[in-house]
Amino acid sequence: MTNPSKKAKTGLQRIVVLGLTFTIGLTLGIVGVISLQNFGSQSEFPTQGNVESDRRQISSETASDSSAASPHDPIQIPEIFSQPSIFDQQTAIFDSLSSASAQELKDLWMQSQEVERQSHRKKLQHAILRKFATINPHDALHLIDDVSIFETDLMVKSLFSEWSISQLDKAIETAKTLSRDQRQVALEAILNTRDDLTDARRHEIAIRLEHEEVFLKLASDSKASQNIADPQESWETLLNDEVEDYLQTESLVKVAEAWFEQIGFEVLSKIYSTNTDDYQLKQQLLRTVAEMDLPLALNYTRALTDEREKSDLSRIIVRAWARSDAQAALLAVSTFKPASLASNLERQLSEIWASTKPNEVIKNIEVISEELRLRTLESAFARISTQDPLDALASLSLVEKFVGTTDSIVHSIVREWSDKEPRAATNWVLEHYTQEDPQHRVLLLSALPRLAREEPVNAFELAIEHTTGEGLIRLDTEVVGEILDSGNLELMKELIPRVPEASKSRIYSTISWEMIRQGQTEEALALGRDLDGEPQSGYYFGMMANWATVDPKGLYGYLDDLPTSELKSLAATFLISRNKRSPELTDDQIERAETFVITDE
Repeated sequence: MTNPSKKAKTGLQRIVVLGLTFTIGLTLGIVGVISLQNFGSQSEFPTQGNVESDRRQISSETASDSSAASPHDPIQIPEIFSQPSIFDQQTAIFDSLSSASAQELKDLWMQSQEVERQSHRKKLQHAILRKFATINPHDALHLIDDVSIFETDLMVKSLFSEWSISQLDKAIETAKTLSRDQRQVALEAILNTRDDLTDARRHEIAIRLEHEEVFLKLASDSKASQNIADPQESWETLLNDEVEDYLQTESLVKVAEAWFEQIGFEVLSKIYSTNTDDYQLKQQLLRTVAEMDLPLALNYTRALTDEREKSDLSRIIVRAWARSDAQAALLAVSTFKPASLASNLERQLSEIWASTKPNEVIKNIEVISEELRLRTLESAFARISTQDPLDALASLSLVEKFVGTTDSIVHSIVREWSDKEPRAATNWVLEHYTQEDPQHRVLLLSALPRLAREEPVNAFELAIEHTTGEGLIRLDTEVVGEILDSGNLELMKELIPRVPEASKSRIYSTISWEMIRQGQTEEALALGRDLDGEPQSGYYFGMMANWATVDPKGLYGYLDDLPTSELKSLAATFLISRNKRSPELTDDQIERAETFVITDE
């Protein structure tokens, strides 16, 4: 039952509330009228400027009255990165950028370029780009123009990831205007972000951006990932798709590792039997699996019955093991069967050991089989000589007792030394070997041609001085050939008068080849006139053979102008012979060339 006194009290309260409400409303109305009258005295209609001014005033008053920082307060970069954790730093960045305007973002981008720590700069710039992409993605894209080429790809990814969410079609159209490489980066960002789209739609986007293979790879990787519980099925998915295998190296490695967890080193045989034309990729995958436990991987190959598979797999494993622990690998190899395979594996191991740890193999050369020691030392000392050839030469005494002679080791040192310092290498040879020493000629054949690239005249003079009548390969012609290969034909023509009589035939023939190649046939013909008898005949024989090879049509057109009937006959003979192998002259031209040939009666 309702209490009458309570009901009366409630009614009175309502009357009081209504009275107060009416009084407040009336007061506000009067204030509003006065305000409008005052405003109207300034302008009949408010201008945008007045509104903006009032807004700024209100905003300013609000800001001054509030103890909390305004979203438009200047962003303090040092404060952001003074936060105690990466999470807090990221939170501070996003909070600071959440209400930033386009101009504020541009200003902040300029400031970010001054951030010294690369990790902080990247973090801030990626966030700026993502925020800018929600306001004006086209302007955001222009910001990337100032970024280092080493950071551009990641920036493009950040921008197009964000852009593809809000304006997919516009993001695609803009991506089409990028360079081929950046277009691919943008596409990867779009496809990875918009995985909510159908495969057909994503495929169509990839085709529009002219990188269909990117979608195909993503689709294949996704399918392989879903089937990873059955690594063999994932493996076949990746190898039988429409994507080049080398583009899926990372995915194949992951599947191989998962496969290894299931079946152990038997996966080596599975990979080995894979039908792929990419030999390098197969090698990389096998090496990756083997490196999980190299000793056990090598033990697995011992029981293989297929000799070729056993040889190939053990070679890959041993070469990988030699890089980390060559002595342990050598001990394991020593018990390998058959003996011929063990010997081959030791040779492979010693090559890697010499190239990766030359000082170590030199100190332990006695553990290498005697028949492999010299070759191993040649490689090791050559490697050392790339850094300090004199130290390499001084260390020869350490190995003299293990090899019969160190001549070939010295040759390997000088050969490497000459590549970097041909003048120093040449001087060392001339100081330590007389012209009567067989090593003198062998070592100069390595040093002087390389010196000819830097000091052609000096190399030429030394070659002329030290050329002997021994050997099929002559020092002078090697040096002249190097001078010509370096593009110094005109310089070589200036040096012709300094060619000694004994060297003329060889050097002239070398020069004439380059003259013909450059179309200087008149000069090549004239050069031969400086020779007599058999040397001249040999010179013109070689010249006509070269001319018929380099420019058969040019030689045919010159037949009438050759100075002697013998030369005409020689030239025609080479033209006819060459045309049989590689036809360039017509049947009528060949018939005419035949009229120049002098036949024995």
